[in-house]
Amino acid sequence: MAADRRSSSKDRRGGRRQDLRYAARIERLADGAEIPCTLLDVSQTGARLMAREPEGVPDEFLLRLAVGRQALRRCAVVWRDGANMGVRFIVEADEGL
Repeated sequence: MAADRRSSSKDRRGGRRQDLRYAARIERLADGAEIPCTLLDVSQTGARLMAREPEGVPDEFLLRLAVGRQALRRCAVVWRDGANMGVRFIVEADEGL
């Protein structure tokens, strides 16, 4: 289960973060329903999102970029703070564990 709050100590990201504000969609794995969100920043290992309906965001989902809708990443929520959340990208090696 995802943590309720983001750790306020230090940034544990493995890669450098790039700030941006990009429209995207969260796609729930269970039913394919989509929740609009904004991609606030991204690194090689994860991202920070702001969801319009944070209560509907599951602990794992697909993140779809709004433009073209072809680019997607499987994500796991690692912290939540209201509408904002931090996610790590799940890579194929993680899924096999």
